[in-house]
Formats: sequence, structure tokens, C-alpha cells
Amino acid sequence: MSDPGKQTPEPAPGQPTTDRVKGIFSAIAPSYDRFNRLSSMGIDRLWRRRTVRLAKLDSTSRVLDLAAGTGDLTMALARQGRPASILSTDFVPQMLEIGKQKAAAYEGPTKILFEVVDAQDLPFDDAEFDRVTVAFGVRNLPDRAANFKEVQRVLRPGGRYVILEFSRPTLKPFRVLYHFYLRTVIPFLGGALTGDRSGFDYLNESILAFPPQLALSAELHKAGFSTVEWHNLTFGIVAVHVAVK
Repeated sequence: MSDPGKQTPEPAPGQPTTDRVKGIFSAIAPSYDRFNRLSSMGIDRLWRRRTVRLAKLDSTSRVLDLAAGTGDLTMALARQGRPASILSTDFVPQMLEIGKQKAAAYEGPTKILFEVVDAQDLPFDDAEFDRVTVAFGVRNLPDRAANFKEVQRVLRPGGRYVILEFSRPTLKPFRVLYHFYLRTVIPFLGGALTGDRSGFDYLNESILAFPPQLALSAELHKAGFSTVEWHNLTFGIVAVHVAVK
């Protein structure tokens, strides 16, 4: 029997929990896109373009975009990849509402739908999707292994899970400079734009705590993916992992 007087320990600074992630992203949703553009100096758009290319979409592809947030990757997939359909999902409704506004201005051939979904417990049939994508969302999942197993389940044989995420720069001098930027500039900029510096303290700590390229690849192999490769972008600040079922 649990002790009712025992307090739940505080999570580590970069440890994702459901309450923490929902609280942060629901609060910063209106300023999230502006923060991304300023903090990455616009390079985030190039990262998403490369991610779409690595997804290798065609006009028949059925895509599930997880942790889609404000819909930037969803819209890049639609405009650049032009698949048959994209289901854009997130478990923070405030973020998805912004994505819906972007999709309302889209006039291409791709059918775009939105749904509030927990990426660790997918309410979809086995082998329902040709591609699953996620940008900057995996590190905010309390249970990555559950997500990887679920994605492996809902992908058709030969389908791809394409993950764009912050990673570990390969050159040590650049890595030191980058980590300084994360610990100082990111919280200051995020706090100035949103008034929530503590949320951005969590975000940079979550980047530092996230497994590097090889370790993440090993987790995907363990989940049952047949092949996994990664592509470093901007000296390894981010990496795109492509896991094939």
C-alpha cells in the first residue's frame, strides 16, 4: 500500500512529464513560432525541408504527423511532399488550433486532418500509415519506448518513421559553444517572448538530456525497426533519424 503522506519527487530539470509538457506548451503556444524563428535564425525551415525529402513521399502516401504542435512540419509535408493525406496530431489542443489556422490557407491536393492524440498510445489500426513523422517532439515524451512500439505497429511493412530532433554536435568546440547558447540565450529569449523563462529552462535541459544519435538509433532498433539511419544537420545540432519497419 502506498503511503498517502509520501510526496512524489520532483522530476529532473530536463525530464518530461505529461503535466509539465502540457503546461509549458499550452502556455507558450501563441509565441512558439516566433521563438522558433528567432532562436534558430530561420534555419528550422531548412531542417524541415530535409526531413520531408527523407520521408520519400508520393501522391498515395498516408502520413501520421505526431507531436505536430503548431503544424509547421505538417504544412511542409503537404506543400513539399504532397502526400494523399496527413493526420496532424498533438496532445496539446492549444498548439493544434494554430496548426488548423495554417491549414485553412492551404490549397494543395493533400487532405489535412487534425486530432488530439497521445503519441505514446495511438488509437489507430495496425499498418494504417505509410509514413509517421515527428519534429522536436520525441524528447518531450515521458515514454519514448512506448511511442516507438506504437509507431512500429501502425506503420505498414516498409514504412518509415522520420524523426527530426535536437541532437549532439559532432565537433567538441562547436558543442561547447552550442551548450552555452542553450543555457543562456534560449531561456532569456524564450522568457522575453512568452514571460515563461522556466519553461525554456526545461526545454534546453531536455535537449541536453536527450540521447545522442547512436543511442537513439539503438532504441529504435530495440523497438523492432529493421534499419535505422541518421543524418546530421548544422554540425549535428539536429539529426533526422529514419527508421524503417
